[in-house]
Amino acid sequence: MSERAVRVLSWLWPVLLTLLITAPLLAPGYVVGYDMVFVPDLTVRLDLFGVTTAMPRAVPSDVLVAVLDEVVGGQVLNKIVLVAIPLLSGLGMTALWRELRLGAALPGAAAVTLFVWNPFVAERLRLGAWALLLGYAALPWLVRSALRLRKGKGWPGFLLASAGCALTASGGIVGLLVAGLILLWPGRRVVWPLGAAVLLNAPWLVAGLAHGGSATADPASVTAFAARNEGYGGALPTLLTLGGVWNADVVPGNRGDLLPVIFAFIMLLLSIAGVVLWWRQDRIVGALVVAAVVSLLVGMAGVVAPGAFADVVANVPGAGLFRDGQRHLGPLVLLESIGFGVAIHALLQRVPLSRVVGVTAVLLPIAALPALAGGGGLKVSHYPAEWARAQQALDGPFIPWPFESYRAPLWNDRRPVLDPMPRYFDQPAVVPDELIVSGHRLAGEDARAAAVATAVRTAMRDGTDPTPALLQQGVGWLVYDRDAGGAPPRDSIPGLTEVYSAMTVSVYQLAGTHVPQHDPPWRTAVVLAAWAIAGATLAAALAGLVNRRSMVWRSR
Repeated sequence: MSERAVRVLSWLWPVLLTLLITAPLLAPGYVVGYDMVFVPDLTVRLDLFGVTTAMPRAVPSDVLVAVLDEVVGGQVLNKIVLVAIPLLSGLGMTALWRELRLGAALPGAAAVTLFVWNPFVAERLRLGAWALLLGYAALPWLVRSALRLRKGKGWPGFLLASAGCALTASGGIVGLLVAGLILLWPGRRVVWPLGAAVLLNAPWLVAGLAHGGSATADPASVTAFAARNEGYGGALPTLLTLGGVWNADVVPGNRGDLLPVIFAFIMLLLSIAGVVLWWRQDRIVGALVVAAVVSLLVGMAGVVAPGAFADVVANVPGAGLFRDGQRHLGPLVLLESIGFGVAIHALLQRVPLSRVVGVTAVLLPIAALPALAGGGGLKVSHYPAEWARAQQALDGPFIPWPFESYRAPLWNDRRPVLDPMPRYFDQPAVVPDELIVSGHRLAGEDARAAAVATAVRTAMRDGTDPTPALLQQGVGWLVYDRDAGGAPPRDSIPGLTEVYSAMTVSVYQLAGTHVPQHDPPWRTAVVLAAWAIAGATLAAALAGLVNRRSMVWRSR
């Protein structure tokens, strides 16, 4: 096979990897699990922009979903996101490999496979961290555009990649870290695009600063979210082999088996050797090494210094972003993937049957993690038909019942999922933000949700009437998810009026008139101003990209 044919196939390889991962998930229905919650139509509401008392955990991703599902529908958007994660990751790494000129197409395909097919992707996909993974998919595009900026070109692409990273706070932080190190690395420094990238992160950053409640986190969450040993000799080697998620239930079943362990350490050693070889060619690799080391240190913080880290998250606003340290591992995955490709390129120059060795290397990440094929445990589900009729009966701010963040409903085959009701129904809701990890309840940050939870639990324990407290918090309605289990709300709340009832859901109205809740005008103004600034920056990037493309076409 000619080298040209191999180059063409290298662009098709990410497409094949994407199909191997997502094909079964493209059947009709919704893929929901843990934090991946897509609904038929997420209504564009002011609270999605981050102006409420709740921490802006889904800013700006929820607004993006609410806008786009008006165009394609929630189910189609769900499929597009699932496909985009591995596809953009693979195409981005292919483009970056060509930009770096580190070797032939076959070693580049090995780098692509490791970046697309690894424990970090498998575990975060199973956790439903779709927005974080889209930011991860933007990383190779970000590195490529930052390297081009150092040569005096490519600023629209850099801002678009930065916007992809900024879909979540964690992704935005990682993107700024990687971009900042490359743009400021000795040789040629470029500063202004980094400022523009900060502006793209303004929605979640300003919403967090303007948060009306406490922005500190429960210190117990540090231990709960600490990186875990998955059978690789400790937390550090587990992270170095790109795993270590806090939730044991989402770890691929073959992690820790003998052959996957052997394959993982072979790839790790090759990656380290490749990074050393790359360093000898181009010292810009130092920027990615520093980013990878920082991400590794963040991942290890909850393991090596849990007490000190707990004090930090309990007293420093915003530090809770780093308690789940493994979610920031993207720079390490990127570095190891490129290093793996460099090592394979060097190896192919020195061994016979180089094509056979190269193909084996390309397939090695898949052999180390076969469980990712077919979605890595994700399944297609269908929302109960009664929910659409229940939505028509609901006519005011509500709370879901049971008042818990996650549930394992029958319609989702008892797979855990973040309560979809606040997104499914078009009325605003008070959303519970406490988490139960390993049987321990971790405190949330939203004072309003805490007041509702206290009223509900006191009523269930002591038999008191929580209605006055709920009305005071602006709650006038209650939606009962029967499939989620738990005692019916009528057992704890007297005077409920049943407005709609079906096999899977019931809608109740509380007795009395709820007190309307109004966020301070200054908070709304400041948050929306941040959105306007980020939107203007993104629009400038898109205009620059269109202008550049038109100039290229005119030059032809």
